[in-house]
Amino acid sequence: MNFKALPKIDLHLHLDGAIRVPTIAELGDELGVKLPTYDPRKLAAMVQVNRDCRSLTDFLKRFEVFYPILPFATTQERIAYELCEDCQRDNVIYFEARFAPALAASPRFTMEDAVTAALEGFRRGQRDFSIRCGLILCCYRSISVSENIATVKLAHTYRDQGVIGIDLAGDENHFATAPHAEAFALARKLEIPITIHAGEGGRPENIREAVFTHGAARIGHGVSLQQDPELLKAVRDRGTVFEICLTSNLQTCTVPLLSAHPFKKFLDENVLVTLNTDDPAVSNITLSGEFELAAREYQLKPAEIRELLLNAAHAAFGETSLRRSLAAMIQQTLPT
Repeated sequence: MNFKALPKIDLHLHLDGAIRVPTIAELGDELGVKLPTYDPRKLAAMVQVNRDCRSLTDFLKRFEVFYPILPFATTQERIAYELCEDCQRDNVIYFEARFAPALAASPRFTMEDAVTAALEGFRRGQRDFSIRCGLILCCYRSISVSENIATVKLAHTYRDQGVIGIDLAGDENHFATAPHAEAFALARKLEIPITIHAGEGGRPENIREAVFTHGAARIGHGVSLQQDPELLKAVRDRGTVFEICLTSNLQTCTVPLLSAHPFKKFLDENVLVTLNTDDPAVSNITLSGEFELAAREYQLKPAEIRELLLNAAHAAFGETSLRRSLAAMIQQTLPT
C-alpha cells in the first residue's frame, strides 16, 4: 500500500513540535535570540531525536533549545503556515494542531497574541495549500488554574475563527488533573470539545477521570488503558477516541518496544483508535511513515487501515459537514 497516497488525518499534533529545523535557525538569527548554533545541520542533532531515542529526558530537552524563539508573532504564524505546507506534502487532508498559549507567551507577547498569530498562519496556509485544519488550545497541568481558565475563555472567543477544542497537557505523574476541574467545567458549559492527555505514562485512573469526570471525548495516548479491562470496556462503550502516537511513545519510553504497545490490542477490541504524529519535527517522522510503521509492525489489513482513517474523520472536532466530507474522501480512496 502506498501510504503517502492515502488521504490522512492527524488529530494529535503539537504546533511547537512541528517546527522545521531551518526555521529555528532563521528565526533565531532574525529575532536576535541566542541559539547553540545557527547551522541547520548542527542544530538538527540538538532539536531532533531518532527512532533509537529511549528517554523522556532526552526527548524533552530538545524543546528547550528552541523555546526562546516561541513568544513572537512571527514564529507562531510561520510555524502554523509551514505546518500546512508540510501536511499537504504528506497528503494529510486535515489536521488539528495544539499548543499551550501560556507557554508561548511572554511579558511582551500575550496568550491572545499567540493564538491570533497561529490562526493567521493557518488562515494563509489553508488558502495557499488547499488543506483544512483547526487549532486546539492546551491547558497545562503545571500552571495556575487562572491561566487555564483564561485559555478556555480564549478558545470560546476564537471558536468561530479556527479554534476547535481544549486539551490538557503536561506531566501527569507529578501534576493532577483535579485542580483544573473549573477550567473543564467552563469548557463543557461553553460546549467546547475536550481532549486530554492521560494514561501516557500515568495510571489508567487518569483516563477514567478525564473521560467520566471532565468530559473528554478523546484521550491523548491512553497507553495505560491496557492495565484496566473494565475501564477499556467502559470507554469503548462510551465511544471515547484514543489518539495513538507510536514513535513518540517509543522515544519517550512510554513503551519499551513497539511489540509492547497496546495499539493493536485496542484495535482488536474495537476501541476507537487513531494514528497520529505528536511532534513530527522533533521525532523526525511523517504520518505516512507512522502508518507504514504500524502496518509493518502489526500486520494491519487494508480494512484496519480504513478503520483508522475513518475513526479520525468521525472524531474530528470540526463541523459535522467537515467530518462527512473527510469520511467521504477516505471511503472513495479505500472502498469496502
